[in-house]
Amino acid sequence: MTAAKTVSVLLHAHLPYGMRPELPISLEECWLYEAVTNCYLPLLELISSLPKTIAPMLAVSLSPTLLELWSHPQFAERYAAHIDRYTAILEREENDASLPFQRRELAHHYRQRAHSLHSEFLSNGQTLPDIWASLARAGKVELLTTAATHAFLPAYQQTPLSRRLQIQVGVETFEAHTGLKPTGFWLPECAYYPGLENDLAEVDVEWFAVENMGGPTIRECPNGIRAIARNGTLSRKVWDARVGYPGNAHYREFHHDAVTELSAEQAGLYRLPNGDSLPLGLKYWRVTGSNEKDWYDASQARIQAEADAADFVSALDSVGDEFIFLPFDAELFGHWWHEGPHWLQEVLIKGQTANAMDFASPTAALAAVEEVPVEQPAASTWGRRSDYSFWINNETDWIYPLLQAADRELGYWLEAMPVTPLQHRAIQQLTRELLLAQASDWPFMLRAGATAQYAEERLRRHLGRFQFLLRQLRQDTIDLETLTALEQLDPIFPDLNLEPDLYFQA
Repeated sequence: MTAAKTVSVLLHAHLPYGMRPELPISLEECWLYEAVTNCYLPLLELISSLPKTIAPMLAVSLSPTLLELWSHPQFAERYAAHIDRYTAILEREENDASLPFQRRELAHHYRQRAHSLHSEFLSNGQTLPDIWASLARAGKVELLTTAATHAFLPAYQQTPLSRRLQIQVGVETFEAHTGLKPTGFWLPECAYYPGLENDLAEVDVEWFAVENMGGPTIRECPNGIRAIARNGTLSRKVWDARVGYPGNAHYREFHHDAVTELSAEQAGLYRLPNGDSLPLGLKYWRVTGSNEKDWYDASQARIQAEADAADFVSALDSVGDEFIFLPFDAELFGHWWHEGPHWLQEVLIKGQTANAMDFASPTAALAAVEEVPVEQPAASTWGRRSDYSFWINNETDWIYPLLQAADRELGYWLEAMPVTPLQHRAIQQLTRELLLAQASDWPFMLRAGATAQYAEERLRRHLGRFQFLLRQLRQDTIDLETLTALEQLDPIFPDLNLEPDLYFQA
């Protein structure tokens, strides 16, 4: 039977770069480890279990910062130490007779689950980039990449150097970690402005995603690169906090972490000197729908996920479009929405077997489309109102003049090459600091409010280091010991290519 339609699901996996090897544990690492345990490893498990098909059933975009975090020289050791501490806390909870039975039972389940996932994917010395790449080569998943540090590219329309650095370094980093050449490119925040496709042509990608602003799902830009528009109505059924599936009362509550209830002795490294707690992932309650949270029931949540998957497959079936594109943040699946991976597996399998749908990665789906209209997409993002306002606003407008000034300074030094080997190292680090300062995560956090102080600190840290190195370059007083320390604090993009011809074009 010929499938009536093709559905393409893309999961965009990204975290800002943040490892603090000078500390025993940090907020940035807790974000990373919780996402690895609850999202990235469960997604690997899901993809590994998918049936062998002619083409991958879904795509995953791996951000360069995430690939660099997974490849950090201390990641494997520090993550294993975190798992040991996490499971030791769970074992103590499991054996504490003073705790309610439901809590002890969940602690037992979480401890076994964490051990199982870690043993299956990371105990044999393989890196996460290697595992993802091997699944891609086996035809289980399509992998693509995004900008180097996830910069909000429309903010750099007047600074082509920064824009090209973000795109070029993003692709080079992806290829270095996976050995694969990406066919597609995820625009950070799905943010596009007319003409951005010309920069993408320089790295030979064939397609990118855009927000649906009306018109065809697939269109071809004047330079031949294809743009795929997401189905906003169907997407909202999945991610929306108020009307989407994750808000169901039976699902696990994300925001309540029992680490805050532990004593300082019990919490160990996850209790800070000021009394605050670092996120650990002790989630024992369900959404419930009230201030008083009921105990989480994993079996009931699984039943709900299967019902919601059936509802979504029915919604897919009712859409008249022959091609449906559904991109999501990967972290929604397992991290924010604990039951998300099981829901996704049910959608992929049931939709294909019972409803005559083809689930295919974007590249595989596009290969079957012969003719599309030539039409320039409109400027857009997948943010609120589909415009740029969540990243460029009154809370963030002080950022961009500083980044533009730094771009001009970096351009001067790139054009000055060749330089001495020590100056070259300093310029490389100058570039890394600027790239790290450009992450879209910082203006997003400033606008969202919850982690605004952290975002401003990170921005000022990288811009401060940039200015420090810039002064030393100007005065020809580069201190090797300090430069080496900066390289070790954030060892991102170690083989940064600063060939001027890549970034200075007509």
